[in-house]
Amino acid sequence: MPVNKITRAQSITIQPQLPCDFSINFSYQEEVPASDPSRIIRDFVESFLDLSRFPSLTSWNSTQFPAYQLLETSLLAMTVFGFSSLRELEDLSRYDMRFRFLLNGVYPSHQTYHRFFNSALKPCMEQIFIELNHYIELHDSVDTDTLFLDGTKLEANANKMTFVWMKSTRKYQTSARKKMMELLKQFKKWLTAHGYGERSAAISILQELDMDHLMTLDQVFIDTAEDEKIVYVAGRGHRKSELQRMHDQFRELSVKLQKYEAYTETAGGRNSFSKTDTDATFMHMKYDYYNHTGVFKPGYNVQAGVSDGYIRILQVTSSPSDSKDFIPTVERYRQKYGVYPQRVPADAGYGSYDNYCYCEEHGIELMMKYNLQEKESHIRKADRFKSYAFGKQEDGTPVCPAGHPMKLEKVTQSNKGLYPRTNHLYRSEHCQGCPLCRECTRSRKGRTMNICHDLERQKGIVRENMATERGQELMIQRSIQSEGTFGQLKEDYSYTRLRRRGKDGVEFELWMVAAGHNIRHYCNRKSQMKERSSHLN
Repeated sequence: MPVNKITRAQSITIQPQLPCDFSINFSYQEEVPASDPSRIIRDFVESFLDLSRFPSLTSWNSTQFPAYQLLETSLLAMTVFGFSSLRELEDLSRYDMRFRFLLNGVYPSHQTYHRFFNSALKPCMEQIFIELNHYIELHDSVDTDTLFLDGTKLEANANKMTFVWMKSTRKYQTSARKKMMELLKQFKKWLTAHGYGERSAAISILQELDMDHLMTLDQVFIDTAEDEKIVYVAGRGHRKSELQRMHDQFRELSVKLQKYEAYTETAGGRNSFSKTDTDATFMHMKYDYYNHTGVFKPGYNVQAGVSDGYIRILQVTSSPSDSKDFIPTVERYRQKYGVYPQRVPADAGYGSYDNYCYCEEHGIELMMKYNLQEKESHIRKADRFKSYAFGKQEDGTPVCPAGHPMKLEKVTQSNKGLYPRTNHLYRSEHCQGCPLCRECTRSRKGRTMNICHDLERQKGIVRENMATERGQELMIQRSIQSEGTFGQLKEDYSYTRLRRRGKDGVEFELWMVAAGHNIRHYCNRKSQMKERSSHLN
């Protein structure tokens, strides 16, 4: 990598403003420990990172505060404190000696950081994060073949009581359209009764109520009022004409219809969003401030792939479940690093037919648990009528609790997912007269089971992989690394709520937080290795 030619004074002398008999002399080389994160950040930014590759950074036109200095102080703040606001960055730049040295003794305001983040750093922060991981790979041993994946829900920076529920919106929209149709019928009758038959015939109640049509109808109301010489009135003591009352109701309904249409477009297929952060979706959280009542809160689903404690990839989605986020996250990893991980240990939230087929297609070991895996390994007597407790013959035919093999009734093909799925429907022919029938099924036609044999084969591979000693160790490490990473951010650094709004802002914030976490973890590993070597010597 090319080396940036950057010069900086090695010491800073601070003269006090008030008359006194001393001055403060701070030497970076002598006072700052060798294991301090600021040294790692300096080496990464000034010796490894090629800033000329990022147009947004090279176009930063502030000569007093170069881009590399603001980048270094921003990364240092995220490393030391987990997250720092713009105001906190301004204070650190004024009073923290490490920040003063990195900035050559001058300090930017919070507005400077704000402009730098939005115009220069946001477009390239993801790639800088990837370069940081490459830097760590060169200086530390990282097992990049294993990517531990987990997700968490973070509360968005959205106000309370800003709910927009699409189910209610569709109901209100239907009601408003019905009222508009009734109003237009009434208006057509009024036009016909007052001698405006041509205008009445031109109004169609079957036409789509889009913006152009509503504006055309509004102009018809205005022209009719001018022809009738009707003056619109308002306030007490004034009686509105029938035409004005219809026109006022028309405009009120038009505003509602336009609002509901905008809500539908903003939701984009989601079931909800927040008015103050339209990219956030209402989800169940583990904790809420509504008196612990379990009310939905606006948030984002954040997926993090971790290797040896380092965050390797992030994915921010609006999906409340983790299963659909597995493929986009792994694909993003492949786009950034050029290869697929060899294995992706994950919990039961990621075990699905599409995810298993995707892993088999790209040579990834099946290490994602599925929903009923724990129950299948500990079947109780009370569970013998559950479908997962049924026995199976060698060809996969299920056997009912009474010991009778079930008969294949039909084979269907499902194309709802990303990969086509073949389902086999089995039905028992021995339910009538069976003493266990009442406990087994309520159907009069007999107990049925819908089985995908490809999925059952994949589940068997998952069980085999996790039963090995290496598989058990990987699942233990999954809890330690992926869940432990979120635990450090939330508990140790109180990062439980997002500060920025919009998906782009949230992703930028999380890349910054993840970069700080990786630098912090890298410094800790280096310190531990140094202590071990000193003990051995």
